Amino acid sequence: MKSIILCTVFCLIAFTSSAYANIEISKDQSSSLIKYCQLDECKSYFKMYKKAASRGHAGAMAILGQFYYIGYGTEPNEEQAIRFLKRAARYADTSAQYKLGVIYLTSKENYDFDAAIKFLNKAAKKDDERANLLLGIIYYNNQFTPQNFVLADKYLSKSYQQRHLKIPAVIGNIKANVSLDNSNFPLLFEELNKTPLLVANDGAIQWPEDEIEVLTITSPPLTKILTENLIAYRRAITTTGSRIPGKSCGEIIGCLQSLGGNLYGLAPFIKLGGL
Repeated sequence: MKSIILCTVFCLIAFTSSAYANIEISKDQSSSLIKYCQLDECKSYFKMYKKAASRGHAGAMAILGQFYYIGYGTEPNEEQAIRFLKRAARYADTSAQYKLGVIYLTSKENYDFDAAIKFLNKAAKKDDERANLLLGIIYYNNQFTPQNFVLADKYLSKSYQQRHLKIPAVIGNIKANVSLDNSNFPLLFEELNKTPLLVANDGAIQWPEDEIEVLTITSPPLTKILTENLIAYRRAITTTGSRIPGKSCGEIIGCLQSLGGNLYGLAPFIKLGGL
């Protein structure tokens, strides 16, 4: 019986064959622009982002967490990665929230299902398509928690509305194993009726061509982006959260303006090691 092996890396999700009951969420081994590096240049960037994080910039905290996780300019340290990602997440950094969810699901030393769900839900509430798909699969499968079609339907239907590239593979798996109808997945069933998927010659379920937007993105060099983002982190943040009268959290630099928050889809560039 086919199932989904869910490799989550910044929401790169790949599907292969295995036993249906064993959805495996693991670190993806695909290449990324940020890799383990102990060169002097990498160590220099690490020090600069550590200083920027100490000034109160959530974006710098998120990136520093990534540096610690992958070992960029420092030795890998999951505890420190979690520490700085949590700090960024407190300032509503969606990417940091998502990455924390993945770490808590995949870590051997820091596995915490409840914490993973908490942070993934925070990201999902901000319409993070990676979090919606991952939560849908978690509740569809029973590896981490008892199967819950109501919650699976909730998140997978959102993922379908967001036209996630991997949702057709998930739907194909569901159809191969359970009934995808108005009784099990009413919200997802409704979305499927609105925008039906196509079946390719090889039997694969896929989006209609007019539903696929093809973008060619050329990512600038990592060092160029790291340098440019440091400019925004020069000044210290003297207030936190949304406590400035008349200012929302999203209007405060360092609250939502995070390099980590803009990385998905190479916009602009980075991935959290295995995340």
